Amino acid sequence: MTKWLFRLVPLTVLLTTTAVAAPMWVRNGDEVGVRGRVTDVDREGAQVVIEDRDRVTIAPTAQVAMADVRPGEVVEARYTDVGGQKTVVSMFAVSHEIQAP
Repeated sequence: MTKWLFRLVPLTVLLTTTAVAAPMWVRNGDEVGVRGRVTDVDREGAQVVIEDRDRVTIAPTAQVAMADVRPGEVVEARYTDVGGQKTVVSMFAVSHEIQAP
């Protein structure tokens, strides 16, 4: 019984951490929600690329703290897709990775 339990616990931990780390796309009406890693930031054009898949434009009225949005950060974003133009409604950093000095 204990051998079986010791095999089950690492498998459960592996599956739950993989599910959390993987990018997710969710559609809710006309909005798309995504959680993933930022791969590119274009501050001049106010555009962000998430997981090398979605290039979204940040509207001036969007709720976005651009100081927290940088390559490598995991973000959660909601955007609308109208005529191929993906416009952010809201975006925020999910976690900050702390590096040792």
